[in-house]
Amino acid sequence: MHPVNWARFGLLAALWGCSFAFIKVSLDAFAPLQLAFGRLLVGALVVALILAVTKAALPDRKAWGHIVVASVFGNVVPFTLFAVGEQHTTATVAGVIQGATPLVTMGIAALAISTEKPTGRKVMGLLIGFVGLVVVVGPWRTEGFGSVGGQLACVGAAVSYAISFVYVRRFIAPYKIPALAVTAGQLTSATVITGLITTFSIGWELPGELTAGPLLSLLVLGGASTGVAFVLMNRLIADAGPTTASGVNYLVPVFSVIVGAVALREAITWNVPVGGVIVIAALALAEGRLPWPARRAAAPPAPAPSAPDPVPTAVAREAC
Repeated sequence: MHPVNWARFGLLAALWGCSFAFIKVSLDAFAPLQLAFGRLLVGALVVALILAVTKAALPDRKAWGHIVVASVFGNVVPFTLFAVGEQHTTATVAGVIQGATPLVTMGIAALAISTEKPTGRKVMGLLIGFVGLVVVVGPWRTEGFGSVGGQLACVGAAVSYAISFVYVRRFIAPYKIPALAVTAGQLTSATVITGLITTFSIGWELPGELTAGPLLSLLVLGGASTGVAFVLMNRLIADAGPTTASGVNYLVPVFSVIVGAVALREAITWNVPVGGVIVIAALALAEGRLPWPARRAAAPPAPAPSAPDPVPTAVAREAC
């Protein structure tokens, strides 16, 4: 991967890793759907401003159908599910669960994209990563990390992200649309969809008091962890492919655990870092970052023994 893309990779991991703490604080004032709409609206406005300054064009009309689908799986569903999940679990657990996104992405990409077929290395990585995800969730625990339902909501969000990565690569990347334009279309579409769902389901009355903390968290979440982050994400998908781009989630748990512990004083027990390390190691194995036993070539068949040279008659007689 090009050094510039590595820089995008690291910045995106930091933005997404911090987003779980912003979600947690924002939920003090907003319902999950309201929060999803707010971060999408702010993100869409930020990207629209960048679009206007750079004088870039919006996506071509023929690509909008695919962009709407990508916005549902890449924004509407995961933003809502992560907000729902964090009502019942911690920001730390939510961030570590998102770290499993590349596992799902590899499986979906193998089915949907002919150039990303599974190998023994990738299959083993998927299996080990699943074990790590189970360790992170800790189904044997009954307190401290919220309900299983909240954790499953976060898993659903991670799966939705994985679907969107593959969808963007297969159906939108071939149009060669700049990442900024794709992001503008995606966030605009998701804002409209989420706004309509919110209006006709829960309405706009806030469940909590709108203080400075939740409001500032929402603005940062929308501007940085949504607007800027999805420009970086779409560029990585176009340049490096969905599986490699989704690997940014290797680092998301690291940032989410650190921010959750420092800023939110969330408890960390052994299963969260241990499971996170297993997931990250599994993904590193699947992506060729860790050694894997080389497949030995079959040994060529041994040559048949040659018949001994016949002894000349004269020599044979002398030997007698």
